[in-house]
Amino acid sequence: MVTMNQSIRFLRQLAAFGLGLVVSLLALIATPLLNAPAEAADSTGSSAPHLSFAAGTVSSGRVKAVTKDVEGKIQESIGKVTGDRGDRLAGTAKQAEAQVRHALEDVKDTTGLR
Repeated sequence: MVTMNQSIRFLRQLAAFGLGLVVSLLALIATPLLNAPAEAADSTGSSAPHLSFAAGTVSSGRVKAVTKDVEGKIQESIGKVTGDRGDRLAGTAKQAEAQVRHALEDVKDTTGLR
């Protein structure tokens, strides 16, 4: 017979595996694009890696912020499902870090420090 603790432990392991898989896939997709040599510096003279999309460019810092936010949301959800306060708090902390990273990227965009 499977106890409640064993079920919770299994769910945590499954969720942690899923979290690791998602983050690994994001890194796998983004890394080749971010490591590609810059064709030319942009108008500000910066050669920082950028991803080009239809809506504009996305810096590597912005990608890291989004990845950290997704990771935090997943970890917070795992904490809610399993009742683990530590996971909930760690997930919330990662989301706060992502907000700080986004704010830094906004400052860079506004001041043209790229």
